[in-house]
This record gives sequence, structure tokens and C-alpha cells, in this order.
Amino acid sequence: MHEQTAPVDVVADLYAALGRGDVPALLAGLSPNIAWVVPEGLHYGGTYRGRDEVLNNVFARFTAEWDGFVVDPAEIVPAGDVVVALGHYRGRSLATGKVMATRFVHVWRLRDGVPVHFETVMDTYTMRAAAQN
Repeated sequence: MHEQTAPVDVVADLYAALGRGDVPALLAGLSPNIAWVVPEGLHYGGTYRGRDEVLNNVFARFTAEWDGFVVDPAEIVPAGDVVVALGHYRGRSLATGKVMATRFVHVWRLRDGVPVHFETVMDTYTMRAAAQN
């Protein structure tokens, strides 16, 4: 009998891949039809569907707009097929040179052990203020 990986471990592995800079591994761990929600308060806010949209509209911005952008989950909390992560974003804006650190809450929803929905809840002001002159 094949034992399924616990949702909290799936999410922890995705953060570990991101921490290694292995975005392809992170994307491969998502549902091909993932819905990825970025707060409307950011200039690229919206809902992106599928791995390519997530790569092009979210992860590509990390390297294009930030130096040393870090996603640091301090706590990952299991709740069945939902996983909540509390942590911080950090980085230096390439446009302004300003350093940013802000808290986030990530809500992951999994189906059959695979993330199908992701949402970031955060104070978008902190990130926007660092990126604007």
C-alpha cells in the first residue's frame, strides 16, 4: 500500500525547493491547474492559473524586481488538506535599493496530496513602499 505524504510535508518540501532556488522543482510539485492568488495591492496582483502563469507572473518578478528575495516560512501549520504558513518576505528592491521585510500568511489547499490553490495574505504597503521612489 502506498502511503501519501502529509499535506504539511508536501508544503514544507515546496518551501525547501524554493529556499534552494529550485523553482522548477517547486512548480513541478503544484497541480498543473493551480490557482495562485496574489493580493490586489501589489502591481502584479491577481489570480494566475497554471504553472506557466505562476512562473511568469510571480516567480519571474522575484528575480526581475528584487535582489536576494527570500520567502522565509517561520511556522507551517497543518489543518487537514489545508496548510497555513506564517513567515516573512525579505529583499532589496532593484529599482530603489530599499530593503523590505514584511510578514505573510500563505494558505495552501491540497487535493490528493497536491496543491491546487495558493493564496498570499500580506501587508502590500511594505513591499510597494520599498519598490517605489
